[in-house]
Amino acid sequence: MKTIESLEQRFTVAGIDNAKRVAEELLAHVLGCRPLETYLRNEPLPPEILQALEKLAARIEGGEPLQYVVGHVDFWGLEIKCDPRALIPRPETELLVEEVLSSKVWNNQPATVVEVGTGTGCIVLTLAKQRPDADFKAIDLSAAALELARENARFHGLENRILWLNKSLLDDCAPESCDAVVANLPYISSGDWKQLSPSVRDHEPQSALDSGPSGMELIQELATQARYVMVPGGMLFLEFGHDQGKAVFQCLEKLGYLNIGIKRDLAGLDRIAIAENP
Repeated sequence: MKTIESLEQRFTVAGIDNAKRVAEELLAHVLGCRPLETYLRNEPLPPEILQALEKLAARIEGGEPLQYVVGHVDFWGLEIKCDPRALIPRPETELLVEEVLSSKVWNNQPATVVEVGTGTGCIVLTLAKQRPDADFKAIDLSAAALELARENARFHGLENRILWLNKSLLDDCAPESCDAVVANLPYISSGDWKQLSPSVRDHEPQSALDSGPSGMELIQELATQARYVMVPGGMLFLEFGHDQGKAVFQCLEKLGYLNIGIKRDLAGLDRIAIAENP
């Protein structure tokens, strides 16, 4: 389709990664169809469609992420609203959900699961959808991000299934009050954050990416707190940076966790840590 070819050329010149895919998904969004269905259209696009498309294309040329431009992303089959209040959900995070769902956490009925740093709410909403028998808490330090998560929860009819908490990590959580802690916290060092691509650095919230000088600050603090907040035998699930597997393993080992496992993503990179509270 000529429209896609034209958009692809524009996005390529602008330095947009995966320019063709972005062009296909943008046009599909404007037309209200699937990306492959855009190729089945032979008739010229109406002026109002072209006008809407041009406005959105200009935003992408300016470096704004596609997911913010179209306003949503698909995560585990759920449509998740996303905007600059929170980090855009990544496909790798679906692996974190898989590990939680396939774990022994659910042996305790009803299990209590806490997600820390909920952002858009994609993790806790997927878990709540899959496990209607469990209790969930979602925590975020950002009130704006927490409101976005609640908007997503309302859209999926799940808001009342989850206790929403605006605070830092596991502060003030009662001892031995949950069976699992799940988190995809900021794990990029301040120095590396400055080197991120402009589409990420200039548009996604720094607080959702930058953990501090080493990138391990928040992971270490959460893992320390979780030892006391989880019941004996409780499970900790963490997503981390591809080069942090060894550091995360050593951190959890030093804190006394048992049965520590490091799982790789589809690219073969260390990505998920699973550990058991003694």
